[in-house]
Amino acid sequence: GKELPELPEAAKREENLVRGCQSQVWLTAEIDADDRLHLNMDSDAHIVRGLIAIVLAAYDGQDRSDAAAFDIESLFEELDLLKHLSPTRGNGLKAMIGRIRELAAN
Repeated sequence: GKELPELPEAAKREENLVRGCQSQVWLTAEIDADDRLHLNMDSDAHIVRGLIAIVLAAYDGQDRSDAAAFDIESLFEELDLLKHLSPTRGNGLKAMIGRIRELAAN
């Protein structure tokens, strides 16, 4: 998470906030000419930036249809991630994934 580039202040707008996160999380996305999803994310909490790094490693640069169908829950199980998070952090992580799936599906 420490190595993630910060999102420009101009992108830290209300419409880019991910609802359901305990901390503030901003998400922007672009779709390139090859129908690949390019994500930019940031948070005001260091632990959440670490979670964002995992999410970006899984989704950034994927084809939209692959991103929409990606089984991130299996990855979380493999990493044994969710048992190390508080329920509110887990819900925030699920909110991030939901927003990414929504963007990939549109």
